[in-house]
Amino acid sequence: MKSIKKVSKRGKSANVLNKPKTSAKLSVKAKPKRKTAVKAKTKAAIPNVVKPVTGKQLSDKVDDIQKLVHLLQVHQIELEHQNQELRLAQEELELSRNQYVNLFDFSPLPYFALNIDGVIKEVNLSGAKMLGTDRNRLVGKQLVSFIMPGEREIFNSFVASNFKTQVKGTCELRVFNKDKRTYNVRLEGQTFEDPMQSDQRCLVAIINLTEFKNQSSC
Repeated sequence: MKSIKKVSKRGKSANVLNKPKTSAKLSVKAKPKRKTAVKAKTKAAIPNVVKPVTGKQLSDKVDDIQKLVHLLQVHQIELEHQNQELRLAQEELELSRNQYVNLFDFSPLPYFALNIDGVIKEVNLSGAKMLGTDRNRLVGKQLVSFIMPGEREIFNSFVASNFKTQVKGTCELRVFNKDKRTYNVRLEGQTFEDPMQSDQRCLVAIINLTEFKNQSSC
């Protein structure tokens, strides 16, 4: 019996000796993970070091900024000159336009400014008086509507020829006003470019030949 107990004690001791070896191996594997986490925290805690800027680099940056400022100043001066030239050109254009309007409005001859379709775009005081209609009401109407029906084709050809040839054209026909009064007239037309408008126009002067025709018939 004693010998058996001894053997069992030895077996127990052998088992006890085997167990610690396994736990030792497990503890060795777990240690590297803790070291990696500590290293990561250490790196995160260390701030990034900014490289110092040299004096030459600062000088180069200052030079670049000064060059940019100079270019902007030159560009601003050029823009100011251009704006001044545009203002002068605009003033000259307005002056010429005012002179044209004065001559157009107060001319003793009836004047009509027509577009390519024969629509009245402008009419002076004498023209409105001849047709017996306020000139604000005439603008936008076809001048052909005041031509005698049998002579409207003559008028349409006259307008088309002026725009096509760009040469001064003339024709003779009869016009009538709001009160159905008839005039024997000669039309003289010339196309022109109005700088204040986008489309080309034909300036038509109406010369009243009624008295001359009446004297000739006598």
